[in-house]
Amino acid sequence: MLNYIEQNCQLPPLERPLYDEDAGTWDLWMEEKGNQHFVLDDELICVPFETKEEAEETYEQAIKLHAEEVPQPVKS
Repeated sequence: MLNYIEQNCQLPPLERPLYDEDAGTWDLWMEEKGNQHFVLDDELICVPFETKEEAEETYEQAIKLHAEEVPQPVKS
């Protein structure tokens, strides 16, 4: 699932996983990555998980990936 998120979603996730009572899933929301259309806004992507633990683990991994992507300031 993390590969899908890396390829299709902007990091970091918009918020911690939320429980969807209607679907019975834990949902992780992110913005679409790489939308090149000049008129259409980025879409929101919902990645559903069956368990809270799986959703939380993926959230933490996505946060770590984002931290690795952010350039670190150079100390002089």
